[in-house]
Order: sequence, then structure tokens, then C-alpha cells
Amino acid sequence: MKDELISSKPIQELRDNMLNPASFARFQYYLEKECGCACTMMADRSVVVRFPEGTLEQEYAGGSSTWRRETVICLPNGVRLIKRVYPPTVYPPMMEEGKALVALVLPAGALVKRVGKEGIQGNEKSKEE
Repeated sequence: MKDELISSKPIQELRDNMLNPASFARFQYYLEKECGCACTMMADRSVVVRFPEGTLEQEYAGGSSTWRRETVICLPNGVRLIKRVYPPTVYPPMMEEGKALVALVLPAGALVKRVGKEGIQGNEKSKEE
């Protein structure tokens, strides 16, 4: 973990405006099935994520810099996500009407397609034939 905890407060939702729409289905599946969240793609292509009750947003010393603010989203089931906020002054050409860029970072491997044991065995059998 980073340094000492600076703050911890409840969080109900956030709007991720950096997610590639092509990744939405896997992003949504992971958050809804593994984390108990609700995800909605908005008309502006941002994603609203609603967290289950008991979710906390924690900020640690050393977790932020001039270029970005980073906090940890702790879900009731123990899953930890990273919230990154890039202020409008950092990447002005990418900003829309002075809005900050917000990204929700999932744990490593969360978006990887998983193949069950049956699927692997089935593939091996078909290769042998």
C-alpha cells in the first residue's frame, strides 16, 4: 500500500469519462458480477458506476501528484479499485469545457477473458481429432 491514510469517506457513484466504449461490456460485467456495482453508459460515452452501500473512497499520502489525484475505492467485498482524476489544467487539449478526466482502474487481469477448465479440455480434444 502507499503511505498513511489521509481520509476515508463513503462514495456512492462516479462518472468515468476515459473508458474506451469498446471495453464497456467487459468493464460492466466485472463490476456488476464481481463487485455488486451498477454501470450505465451515458449518451456522452461516459460511464456512471454506482457502488454498493458500504463502499469507501480512501486517500493515502503520496498517492497524488501535480498531474493526477489518485484514491482507492474499497468495496464491501474486499475488491480495491483505483480512481484517477486528471485536472483540466494538465491536459487542456483533451478536456471538454474544463472538465477533469476521471478513470476507474480495475485490478490487473479483471478484463481478461477467462476460459473455464471445460473449455480448455474441449479445445484439446478437438485438436487431437
